[in-house]
Amino acid sequence: MVEVIENKAFDLLTDMERLDLIRINVPVNNVDIYEKRLSERFAGALRLSNDRYEEYQNTLKEGRNEWVRNIY
Repeated sequence: MVEVIENKAFDLLTDMERLDLIRINVPVNNVDIYEKRLSERFAGALRLSNDRYEEYQNTLKEGRNEWVRNIY
């Protein structure tokens, strides 16, 4: 039994489980964590101001536009 104090530690444990390094026995009340989509789990995780969020989105768009996409 492990008490997770920081969410980053829980993410690390989850990654270790996915790599078959450990097994997590999930209590019934925490099963919904695995059923949520990643976009729902991490929504608002950056906690950016509106200006910083807009800058972040523009940077992502610029990066995507720089990719060379030769699809045949």
